[in-house]
Amino acid sequence: MERISKFQLLALIIFHEIGSTTLFARGIGAKQDAWIAIVIGMLMGFVILWIYTQIQLTYPNKNLPEILFAVLGKWVAWPLALLYALSFFFTAIFNLREFTELFTITILPSTPLTVLILFVMFTSIYAVSSGIEVLARSAELALPFYLFFLLLIFTLTLASGIADFSKLKPVLENGFKPVFYNAFPSILNFPFGEMSIFLMYWKYVNTKSDFRKISFVSVGISGIFLIVSVIIMISVLGVRITTGTWIPLFEVIKLINVGDFITNLDPIGIIFILIGGFFKMTLFFYGGVLILQTLFKITHKNWLIILCAIFLSSVSILYFPNLTYHRWVGLNINTPYIDTMFYIIIPTLILMIIWVKSKAQKEENKHANN
Repeated sequence: MERISKFQLLALIIFHEIGSTTLFARGIGAKQDAWIAIVIGMLMGFVILWIYTQIQLTYPNKNLPEILFAVLGKWVAWPLALLYALSFFFTAIFNLREFTELFTITILPSTPLTVLILFVMFTSIYAVSSGIEVLARSAELALPFYLFFLLLIFTLTLASGIADFSKLKPVLENGFKPVFYNAFPSILNFPFGEMSIFLMYWKYVNTKSDFRKISFVSVGISGIFLIVSVIIMISVLGVRITTGTWIPLFEVIKLINVGDFITNLDPIGIIFILIGGFFKMTLFFYGGVLILQTLFKITHKNWLIILCAIFLSSVSILYFPNLTYHRWVGLNINTPYIDTMFYIIIPTLILMIIWVKSKAQKEENKHANN
């Protein structure tokens, strides 16, 4: 069986959590208090992460569909696992469309969207065919450069003198309600609830005893970057422009100018943002493939990867007529309703069933001993 190290797990989680989140000003519905909404969403995310890792600790050598079969039985687990595969695929589709649209909006406006989608998809096919070890090693190598670039962007933004932190005031001007409303379920589900995908990968970690600690540390690091990102966006662009622009972080990068020497960083910024999105999209793509491979007991997965890639590419091209509709579906239907079911309700019920079964087993053993 393939194995990944603790640092490789950390790298995959950070890429996954930051990934497409850099395209959005998460919690901006709370206006200048968006950063507080992210803090609250992250704290609730730790609770959900504890549920995920507790499930995994109960079945350390199983992935999500195998856990579902062990807990729920064949007749309930099989269709539920298939629905999880579709959920993972659609998240991959959302990410694929987001990042290819990002390229057409910013630096490749004359390139057909279909060409970009196929290019990213071919690269993802290669990554998934190579296995989780290769993907994890790639993340491990890329992570230091990725985090360095994000830190550099934050530093250069401050050095440019374009940040005005007074735009973050007044704090809680409209009370706590809009902050909580933006934190739950929106920020909780995206990106923190999306950690459910790692129920497909935790079984591969070398040291099973450490995966929970590494996961919490990784999510904490990612959350800090997201908080700083939205603070930078608001302090540079203001609430109104941050809300109205498609890619706030890209607009911030375009404004960086240190001594008329360090400028025009936007093409580099887009490439680094794309790297994060690629890892996230590929993790969900691979997760869906692994579920189907488990359900249908497929030994050779290459043809399955190609069929799934055709499905993802086709839906990404045909289903979303434009980025406006894409984001509306994602933020108003997928995140609050579908994600709540798959990321919060079902995992919580699974853990409750595990506890009930464990208690019943202990009672049975107690009576048998007596």
